[in-house]
Amino acid sequence: MIPILLSYFFILYISLGIGLIINKWIRLENYNILFTILVGFFFQLIISTFYAVFFPLDFYFFLIDLIVSTLLIAFHFPIAKKIIQNTTNSFSKFSISSKLLFLFIIIFALIHSSLLPFLTDNESYYIQTIKWLNNYGLVKGLANLHLFLGQSSGWHILQSGFNFNFITSNFNDLNGFLIIITSYFCLEKWETYKSNGNKNDLFISLIIISLIFLFLFIASPSPDLPTIVIIPIIVYLFIESFQNNSSNHIYMISVLSLLVILIKVTVAPILILLLFALVKTKDFNHWKLPIVLSFISISSFIIKNIVITGYPLYPLTIGNELINVDWKLNYNLQDFYYQTTSMYGWQMHNWEEFSNLGFIKKFWIWLNLPRLNGLLNKLILLLMFLFPFFNYKKKEMLYLYIYFLIQFIVFYTTSPQYRFFLPVLLSIGLLIVANLLHRRFNIIKLFFVLNLVLLALLGVFGLNLKGITNNKIMSMKHSLIPSQIISPRSNTQFEDLEFIEYEIQNLKYFSPSKDSLFFWQTSNGPLPCANKDMIEYFSKYYNHIPQMRSKNIKDGFLSSKPKYK
Repeated sequence: MIPILLSYFFILYISLGIGLIINKWIRLENYNILFTILVGFFFQLIISTFYAVFFPLDFYFFLIDLIVSTLLIAFHFPIAKKIIQNTTNSFSKFSISSKLLFLFIIIFALIHSSLLPFLTDNESYYIQTIKWLNNYGLVKGLANLHLFLGQSSGWHILQSGFNFNFITSNFNDLNGFLIIITSYFCLEKWETYKSNGNKNDLFISLIIISLIFLFLFIASPSPDLPTIVIIPIIVYLFIESFQNNSSNHIYMISVLSLLVILIKVTVAPILILLLFALVKTKDFNHWKLPIVLSFISISSFIIKNIVITGYPLYPLTIGNELINVDWKLNYNLQDFYYQTTSMYGWQMHNWEEFSNLGFIKKFWIWLNLPRLNGLLNKLILLLMFLFPFFNYKKKEMLYLYIYFLIQFIVFYTTSPQYRFFLPVLLSIGLLIVANLLHRRFNIIKLFFVLNLVLLALLGVFGLNLKGITNNKIMSMKHSLIPSQIISPRSNTQFEDLEFIEYEIQNLKYFSPSKDSLFFWQTSNGPLPCANKDMIEYFSKYYNHIPQMRSKNIKDGFLSSKPKYK
């Protein structure tokens, strides 16, 4: 816990410095520290992506980061000082209950961050993606080695610059830091709400009552958490832009929208809110910065995808015929990825059977999936139905509903996994709850306390999800041990998993031993790492084996046909 806390101070310092880059254009609301840090995240991600094309995100990158942040803080010291002063002054005005609540959130975030992660994706590609970035940067054709490595979320690129891998491999804890700074902002708005009664302030402060749910993502560098948290903040800013006609809101919506898209491209419909806000201003001058930032973001996204997969808009195949590089992802694998992700939301495994389902039958299967999946699918539909009845009088709520509908359609038609719907689910849910709990202070405080009690119990005794999932990894229970105070647990559940070296033509790779639980598992294996079962499956059924492009691993991987004896 203590080392993680120290790492958070470094992240705070670096992101604060980088966040001052465009202060000339964005006068951050009351010099708010959350917005400064999130702007810092955005530019850190852009810088890291371009840097990783040529170099690893290792100690030297951290050193450059530290120097650049220090110089920016020095050149903008009055602004940095103002941000810190405003933050400390704001905290001093918190009620005693809010101060204690924030202190407990910090403690529980550190406890949960230091626990063993339990998300399946962490064991398939989170760890490996970050490990490749730390050791080699962006590697050509990496998706040919392990299909999931082609995703390379912007959150993992950001995490790889903040995990201090040159000290230890156990600091993939950026999600914990995000929850802490977001909670501070929410408590600020809670204090403001108590004095002005603005429902929008209540809406964003109610993220605190969802912490028990958000903490499920905290121990892994899951890209789902930042989208779940930041999209409600964008919604908050969008509503504020109608209540207070300020260009600052538009610029922050621009930065945060581009940030979440770089983290998870399926949330791209969030740009609808930016478009509505820009049209409302009727001032073309407000368009300039969003257009410039969009161009930079798209460039970094395309370059990253071309390097890793050879597909400029991966996972989409659009424009792939324009790029002809030898490391291009095997199209058979791309087709397999599309089919697999399409079926996953319905928990089906036969593409022919799935593609022959009619729309109504397919929808009915999705709606009635077992356990947590079906429950959340029903809940999102219920909230989508109820939302207009609570917020039908205001124009901005109509625009929000249009966005929610389009985002729902995009999620449903691509891969309707319940976790993808969570940003919309949380935003709609909290907007409705804000209407129901308006001026009901005691009930809200009760929810705040209930969250703390549950977080304390789960942090100390561990979480057991056996009742809501059949997933073996997510069903494993991990409780607090005293040594976590000094040293965080491993970044993988499988600390003792053995890895065996195999050779296939010119590629030597490491695969988990027979103790591995699933087809995609690589956990924290040595580089290059891929599961032997996966390699053999793709060799047999998709005519693909990964091969090195040269003797230097940094030169990446290409797809080759198996040579049978």
